Amino acid sequence: EQLRSEVQLQCSLWCSRLLFLCRTRTEQPFPGQEDFPGTIVHPQKWTAEHDKLVVGAKVALIGSGATAVTILPNISDSASHVPLIQRTPTYIAGKPEIDPFSQFCNTWLPQGLAVKINRWKAVILGALFYQFCVRYPERAKKMIKKGMYKEVQSVMNEEEFDKHFTPPYNPWEQRFCLAPGGDFFAPIREKKASIVTGHIQTFTDKGIKMKSGEHIDADMIISATGLTMQQNFPFSTIKVSIDGKPYKAADHLLYNAMMVSDVPNFAFIVGYTNASWTLKADISAIYFTKLLNHMRNNKIAKVVPKEGSEGEVKRENFSGGLTSGYFARSGAVMPKQGDKFPWKGGVNYILDLIQVTFGGITEDCLHFEADQKKNL
Repeated sequence: EQLRSEVQLQCSLWCSRLLFLCRTRTEQPFPGQEDFPGTIVHPQKWTAEHDKLVVGAKVALIGSGATAVTILPNISDSASHVPLIQRTPTYIAGKPEIDPFSQFCNTWLPQGLAVKINRWKAVILGALFYQFCVRYPERAKKMIKKGMYKEVQSVMNEEEFDKHFTPPYNPWEQRFCLAPGGDFFAPIREKKASIVTGHIQTFTDKGIKMKSGEHIDADMIISATGLTMQQNFPFSTIKVSIDGKPYKAADHLLYNAMMVSDVPNFAFIVGYTNASWTLKADISAIYFTKLLNHMRNNKIAKVVPKEGSEGEVKRENFSGGLTSGYFARSGAVMPKQGDKFPWKGGVNYILDLIQVTFGGITEDCLHFEADQKKNL
């Protein structure tokens, strides 16, 4: 297959029989950001120079997801103050830095065995907690909020806490954040950081103006939000055509959340939304490797996921199982998922691992073509 891509205004031609991509995302611009004279940086573009710019500066951190929750405790000691600006709050739990069970395994068991046990403990407990939140949302909400309030009650009354730490959704309807040792809450207790909840109206020459009228002074702005899924998903900036017809993402179905219908010899990685992101990367790599070995052993030149033998597939917007805004905003232009396997899935690590490990390469929805251009 020939893939054409534009790189630094130059057209480059790359030739490959197979393509395996890591999914990418783009950031969303803010109104008036050209008026702000200071540095605006997205975490993906962070450099050593930004470490220096943070020192002694008023740093506005926009976002409430995992990236913002990770950045806040890491810059609050260097910056003069860090206001975290969030449109809506997030559920955040402080995870103990020392796990007695893991510590016991690491001390008394061989390293290889300890790693496997600790890994599976984390996977199973994470899956059980997710199911608890989904099945008993009110109980989960009460438990999580109680833990968050305990972290900040010394500096916040209940009214302030409800404003800044009460998400308008149930736990795990959007991504849930873990703060190692509760480090996210420490700068708030120490008054090195504060939280501003509301909608941004515009950037100004001195910082950020909120729709409420409040103004946040800033020397530097970190935009750890404003996420936009690329409309050419999952091909990023690559211009793709198949048999002379331009690729249009919304016309295609996701196969096992790692391949795309009617796109030959192609797979990609998108992580789990309800578990560790990299667990899905492992699954995708294992499956694609098994598929390539199947093709090599059977002298197959091309594989294409196609609808057909499994009956009519009802198309749905791909959401990763979440109600997050970046999925909702991109629903109309993203590839669709189906209402049945293998066109729907990729959200349960344990089930996916069983399928990949013990399941074979099914030919129900995969069209194979041999080197002699004959169907198998």
